Amino acid sequence: MLQRIVPLGLALLLCACQITQPEIANTPLKGQQDPADYQYLMLDNGLKVLLVSDAQLSKVYGALSVEAGYYQDPPDMAGLAHLYEHMLSKGSQKYPDPAEYKQFLAEQGGRSNAATSALVTNYYFEAASDGFIPALDRFAWQFVGPLLPAQMVYKERNAVQAEFNLKYQDAFRRKREVMRTLFHPEHGYRKFSTGNLDTLQDREDTTLHQALVDFGQDYYCSSRMALVLAGPQSMQQLGEQAKSKFGAVQDNCRKTLNQQPAPLLADAPRQVEIKTLRKRSYLTLSFPLPVNQASRDTLAIPYTQWLLASYNDQGLEAYLRDKGWIQSLSASDSELDSHHALFNLSFNLTGAGMKEEAAIMAATFAYVQQIRQQALDSKVFETFSSLSAAQFHQTPEHADANRVRALSKALLQRPVQQLLSQDSLPVAFNPRALTDFWSHFNAQNMLVIREGSKLNTQMVEPIYQTEFQYAAIPDWQAQSLDFSLPGLSDYFAASTEALAVTEQKVTHQPGLAIWQLPARRDKDSYTAITLYIDRPTTAADFSALNVLFEKRLQLQLQQVIERASAAKIQASVTATSSGMRIQVKGQSGNWSALFADMLAGLQRPELDDTALRLTLKRRINSLAGFAQERLSSQADRLLSYQLGRASLAQDDLAHLQQLSEDHYRGFTAAYLQDAYLTLITYGPLQAEQTQQLIATVQGLAEHNNLASHRLIDSKPWPGEHQQYPVAGSDSAVTLMLVPKRQDVQQQAMVELLGSMLKAPFFHQLRTQEQLGYRVSALAAERYGKRHISYYVQSPVTSAQQLLQRIAHFNQVFIAQIASLQPAEFSKLQQNLVSALQQQQINSGDIEADLRSHIRYQRGLEHHQQLLHAIVAMPLPAFQEMATTLLNSQLSGVLLQNHTQAGTSANLAADL
Repeated sequence: MLQRIVPLGLALLLCACQITQPEIANTPLKGQQDPADYQYLMLDNGLKVLLVSDAQLSKVYGALSVEAGYYQDPPDMAGLAHLYEHMLSKGSQKYPDPAEYKQFLAEQGGRSNAATSALVTNYYFEAASDGFIPALDRFAWQFVGPLLPAQMVYKERNAVQAEFNLKYQDAFRRKREVMRTLFHPEHGYRKFSTGNLDTLQDREDTTLHQALVDFGQDYYCSSRMALVLAGPQSMQQLGEQAKSKFGAVQDNCRKTLNQQPAPLLADAPRQVEIKTLRKRSYLTLSFPLPVNQASRDTLAIPYTQWLLASYNDQGLEAYLRDKGWIQSLSASDSELDSHHALFNLSFNLTGAGMKEEAAIMAATFAYVQQIRQQALDSKVFETFSSLSAAQFHQTPEHADANRVRALSKALLQRPVQQLLSQDSLPVAFNPRALTDFWSHFNAQNMLVIREGSKLNTQMVEPIYQTEFQYAAIPDWQAQSLDFSLPGLSDYFAASTEALAVTEQKVTHQPGLAIWQLPARRDKDSYTAITLYIDRPTTAADFSALNVLFEKRLQLQLQQVIERASAAKIQASVTATSSGMRIQVKGQSGNWSALFADMLAGLQRPELDDTALRLTLKRRINSLAGFAQERLSSQADRLLSYQLGRASLAQDDLAHLQQLSEDHYRGFTAAYLQDAYLTLITYGPLQAEQTQQLIATVQGLAEHNNLASHRLIDSKPWPGEHQQYPVAGSDSAVTLMLVPKRQDVQQQAMVELLGSMLKAPFFHQLRTQEQLGYRVSALAAERYGKRHISYYVQSPVTSAQQLLQRIAHFNQVFIAQIASLQPAEFSKLQQNLVSALQQQQINSGDIEADLRSHIRYQRGLEHHQQLLHAIVAMPLPAFQEMATTLLNSQLSGVLLQNHTQAGTSANLAADL
């Protein structure tokens, strides 16, 4: 077998070599409130390493990115890079058991995952701090000496197929697969990224297993890898372990990374029309743009996105909205290759806008021309860069899994000093680089993608069976329109060095509770202001009207929300199961003015007849397309219905199809009648702003007949399961085990049991039995109740059989509970506490947790009480409570695909 083998003795000898202080090549520039220290080094084998030392972390994170992705797939074996990513964690020479890695991490309160993209594959893990060295050793050996066992290769491709099935109706994937046909046939973007059973097969000249082994030998080597380690350890400790564990990775790739050709061919089609599964109307203008270090240094892409899509009442989006052609505009970018990015302008069209494609393009190019003429002014650039710099320097967040993963990818591509700042801080204002960058925004370099459910099509894309056709870009005439470029939002406020410190205060008034919570971290500028409106929900059409009210408020407040976003503030209106939540949050801002503007929409719902018809139509279309949503989304809503917290989509649809606007106006006019308001402020609000906020909400309360107290839904959850038919190729179950009591001891037991279940449940049902791609068992909280949550989505097994399989697994697992030893249980407790502490390290997470305690009438110190209960729980008490819970009846939702036939052989044998 031509497998890459590193002699175990040699590898251990390399790891035991003399460790010296790592050399610092240079250090990344970090934000002023960034709590971590950073250090860069390169190992002797060429592997790049970034060390992130932060004493406040209670977990350790590791992420490694490899400069190899699906662009490296062989032409006749799409998905090979993706399958290799799946297989790398299935055993190594030092740790051959395919289940051992995830089981070890679960015992350490951790987890792992991986992702394959076009040019890079990323792997990561997290674990309790005291499990750092053994976790890192297991992680490193995946790259030092992976096993890639042949028998598992052919099993794991079923998981790839299940992942493909899971996202078969995903609008983005269907669109992307058609878009690929517009690109150069030799460019990597043309390749199908995921793979499936049709593409991952033995070929005449090689087996799938051998192709996988060859792929690793061809593209996985140390000089194409970048590692990030983050934890509370010192730089010395992190550096020693990086060198010790990864110094043995070989630098012997057999193939070079090919340069990609120019993305487009001169004579290829430039416009494509895609028929969507759901009712939606979009126009996207995409531009393959050359990128280089000069354009990156002057923030060409972020600056252009700000110019095109930031709030601007005299800009392109406002103009197109006033014309009645679009609902919204968004700008995004994605990496095409090392020298090109794909810049996308996406217009969410109205019915009228579907007929105005040429006029929208004409207006877009008129605005781009104005950018070329005016945005080279250094004062305009300074406005943008001041916003970007404020966000960079005001962010005091500690590292988490997502940040570490992003840093490992960036480490492959960016200069070390700009590793953290390249998207936020310009090296210099470079008009020449901007001029060159913007010169590629032209009609000859443009792709046009139209999406709609009623478009005429003549072709079918073979992978996702998406209907489409090519078309000629319509003729359009250049226009001279009067636009202005964006400026500073009126909600923007520079942070102050001396932050206000508030005392915790709770005030109860008739119909209103006010919670003033100080920041839990020193020198923390993070601020959040939240108003909950809870009202009676007994009317049969409450859910339908409430969500429609949410959508209309979002539209009415669209400019306010966009102005807030331009000031780096998140503002939102969200329907809850009992009313509405209005929230603003960020690092700094003109809080009282912003929140007053948000509440004005609630007090004075004002939309014209066209907007009312548009929002109603969009909501009806959304409900009509419920069957096309992902099964996990369908299951979530149906479970909420089972628990009495939501209605059925078809019931809401029926109510809205018969809606009278007079009835809707009556609903909104009386929205605050008999409601209860809860205002929660968090962070260093100045006294004047706090008084203004409270006065605004009190004014809202004084003009309405509010409820004397908040209604709490205390009904017990039903203990049965309900089955629903679904379309598609998969069936799914979302199930719960809910303790009869919700005291802190029972909640601690649920957290401990969930931590124990996670890895063996995944290994047995996903890895061993291949029942599906989405497989999980974990501790969760829903509507304030902690429980064990199960989700399995399967293309091979019925929902009823999945229910039986999970019940059987629980019965078998009781023996593991009974055999748990005191030392094992003590370790489980310690690692779980470490994991839960890590969830409360960043300000946004702390604030959200405190709000949850207020919502569900728990003490603000509930999190600490839970940690104490976990540590203090005796093993016999846990075993008794966990056994009782595992013996209880599973409740929840079964989603059954009626075209599914038969039972998997593995399941039949197991049962």
